[in-house]
Amino acid sequence: MPIRLLEPPDAETAAAMLAQSATDGLSLVPRGCGTKLSWGGDLPRVDAFLSTRLLSSPIDHFAGDLVATVPAGATLAEVNAVLAHERQWLPIDPAGAAQATIGGIVATNDSGPRRQKHGATRDLIIGIEIALADGRRARAGGRVVKNVAGYDLARLMCGSFGTLAVILSATFKLAPLAPASRTVIADVHDAAGASDLALQINAAPLSPSAIELQAPRHRLLIRFETTEAAAIRQSQAALAIVEAAHGTGTVVEDEGERDAWRRHEALVWAPGGLVLKVSVLPTEVAGVLTELERLAAGTGFAYAVVGRAALGVLAVRVDAPDDISVMAVEALRRVAARRGGAAIVIRAPAGVMARVDPWGDVGAASAMMQAVKSRFDPLNTLSPGRGPAGL
Repeated sequence: MPIRLLEPPDAETAAAMLAQSATDGLSLVPRGCGTKLSWGGDLPRVDAFLSTRLLSSPIDHFAGDLVATVPAGATLAEVNAVLAHERQWLPIDPAGAAQATIGGIVATNDSGPRRQKHGATRDLIIGIEIALADGRRARAGGRVVKNVAGYDLARLMCGSFGTLAVILSATFKLAPLAPASRTVIADVHDAAGASDLALQINAAPLSPSAIELQAPRHRLLIRFETTEAAAIRQSQAALAIVEAAHGTGTVVEDEGERDAWRRHEALVWAPGGLVLKVSVLPTEVAGVLTELERLAAGTGFAYAVVGRAALGVLAVRVDAPDDISVMAVEALRRVAARRGGAAIVIRAPAGVMARVDPWGDVGAASAMMQAVKSRFDPLNTLSPGRGPAGL
């Protein structure tokens, strides 16, 4: 049977459609603009997609509290266009932000370079409204930042990949829009130098909004978003640290800065290729990059890395035939595991995804994940097989 597309015009209808799907024994996958449908691997069974795209209003902005409640179907760009009227924004900057919806960002806990200063989606969310598999609607949290009542349902939904509930809206902490921005572009000799420099910048009395690494070029992009005077002062201080570490640096602003960040994103997130997320301690980043460089030299595949160098979160792109790509996944997982971390497949060609588990071994966490799934979705209606451990 062809896959159906359900497009509820409001939250109440979305909950009713979800309940009917459970009653009919249909599997249902929530989606917004579809930018992350390939994340988490192929879906083994899909009867219908439930689109949240019509759930795009209202955006409730409480500017005096630096808080906003936004619908799941609104894109991040649409939300920030509204918030900008009060010189505020939701400081999440994942790749493809113009198309990514709030629901999809929450469901994948996506983030970008500014995670260095503002944190990931899980750190910014303070409230949520969801539709459960049986059609009930539930709310948790709210406008108060320090809300400790009940379970932290909002954070539980971050990274759930649509396997527990349908996200209807979310409430976030906001940040003021910075009046000025400067980026220091620093080139160093090797992976160890880039990693060490990132840790030095992070430890310095500075407040960068991003400390991004590029490899194999061994480059850092260090961004300062604040007042004009502070951006100039801090970028110059960072430049001095770069030069003291025997690197070369330059400061860019305006269109030159915007172009640098567009190119940075495209290194990994341009269409095609295998993309993995590698998470290790920040002190282990240099070792991961060195082993990746050795692996690529030995097998001849092309690769690119970007990531939060001072946080230990890297996105690794591999461009190679399927057999070599599968080998690269297995090798990078061993590299990450030896250093106390993990590697998951974000995106891959169909031939690769059919041969690897995108999540890898989640160990003892599997039992807890299965227990949570059974409480929220006992009939396995939502995104069956999309989550870790076959959830």
